[in-house]
Amino acid sequence: MTSRLSEPVEFTRVRGRDLRIAGVGLVAVAALWRLSPVHPPLVCPLRTATGIPCPFCGMTRAVVAAVHGDLLGSLRFNPGGVFVLALAAYVIVRARLPRARAPVWLVFGVLGALWAYNIALNPTFN
Repeated sequence: MTSRLSEPVEFTRVRGRDLRIAGVGLVAVAALWRLSPVHPPLVCPLRTATGIPCPFCGMTRAVVAAVHGDLLGSLRFNPGGVFVLALAAYVIVRARLPRARAPVWLVFGVLGALWAYNIALNPTFN
């Protein structure tokens, strides 16, 4: 009898249609967010537990601002919001994720920069 932990894991590729639906959904929700009379509380577990914002804090507001054309406001909330919106637009048009291989140090560097920005410079947290 073998355990399930030793079995190989099969990863399925995400279909282009599913990516396109996710991209359109992200843009649609961001476009309609300001019109909604109810905004569910989006709670960051790290900020709730420690009081320190995570690298992604402000991302919802950043994407909403970018969809409405307020790029400066989007960059103020979180510089990654413009990237998320650009990635959503790419997925809507191409129906696939871009093939990019970034070194691990670059990924951690970008996350570290976003985190440093949120801790030191983000006006909504200071």
